[in-house]
Amino acid sequence: MDNTNKDKQERKVVHLEIGEIHEYFGSIEQLFCKYSKEQLGFSIYQVRNNLKKLGKMTSPYCTIRVGMLQTKLKQSE
Repeated sequence: MDNTNKDKQERKVVHLEIGEIHEYFGSIEQLFCKYSKEQLGFSIYQVRNNLKKLGKMTSPYCTIRVGMLQTKLKQSE
């Protein structure tokens, strides 16, 4: 049985650096549930449309990055 693609799972993670605080979110939408456009300096539409291709967005208030969370899947017995 070939487990090459089943050994690891990648999930997108959104990293927010705001001042000295670092927070991680599973989606852009979840980030905007906690923080407003005014707090971040970006609208949800700006982040949705640009973060993936830029990889990093910086405003006077924060830095938002996108990355991949690497996890290993459980082996089924």
